[in-house]
Amino acid sequence: MENFYIFLTFDIDQDFSPGNKNYYNRDNIKFKGFEEGIIKIIDQLNEVPFSVFLRADYQVKEVYGSYDYLIDKYPYVIDKIKENNGEINWHIHLYEKINNRWKQIKKEKKVVERFQIDYDNVKDLSSINSNIVRIGECVMNDKLMEFMNNNNIKIDSTALPGRKRNDTEKYFNWEKTNNSFYHPSKTDYQTIGDYEILEVPMTTIDVEAEYDDQPYKRYFNLSFKTKPLFENMNKYIRDNNFLVTITHPYEILNEGNHGLISYNFNIFCENLKLLIDYVKKAGKNPVFKKIGDIINEENNF
Repeated sequence: MENFYIFLTFDIDQDFSPGNKNYYNRDNIKFKGFEEGIIKIIDQLNEVPFSVFLRADYQVKEVYGSYDYLIDKYPYVIDKIKENNGEINWHIHLYEKINNRWKQIKKEKKVVERFQIDYDNVKDLSSINSNIVRIGECVMNDKLMEFMNNNNIKIDSTALPGRKRNDTEKYFNWEKTNNSFYHPSKTDYQTIGDYEILEVPMTTIDVEAEYDDQPYKRYFNLSFKTKPLFENMNKYIRDNNFLVTITHPYEILNEGNHGLISYNFNIFCENLKLLIDYVKKAGKNPVFKKIGDIINEENNF
């Protein structure tokens, strides 16, 4: 029976909430999702392998006084992750403060400078594996990929295949990228080349939310409402042998109202069970892995 590899990943972001008019309120840097949500998720997983991408960056340091704030504030959560077959990788948001508001950095040179400073402060934190990184809001450019490669970062998992944005809220470009793992090119981070670093995209599939006029490429998020999330999954599972999911733990807390995100822990649990059922019905064997496993098993995927 063919294996179908499932990489469950969880990004520890501040608790964005569609209950606010300003969803991307980057100034509201609270972490109830880490304090409560990831605990519920781990108990549900029952020692299934999973990967956490933990925030440690300039904004966290400026607001709370240190890069390792989440490690020091919630040591019991760190322990629970490690004791239940989880790994902790690095999650960084590239923000700057302008007119007393936190904004996404957009200039290429400043993006790289901010990343480099944060990397220098995080690489020696024992609880975070900074050799595996995911950059918040999918930010990437060629110089940043070059820096990561030259500093022996093994895996980047920032890509959002088939998507591009450049507006007042966000900017990123992964239009040329598909769901396959690849070594990026020196001249175009979106295409295959000969860098040592491996790009492991968050898997995107066609999802049509209730507010859409057509399907859009969206990452596979187990907190999404079930019907749109699974509408095109049979075909994906038939045609592929891996899936990289991404969920923010605050999205399973009952603290939001959204046309696609459920904000319902029971739906998260049901979606995980349904995913396993879909894989088995396709005649494949569901095998859970951590992102870090890819370093030694790249040829399997």
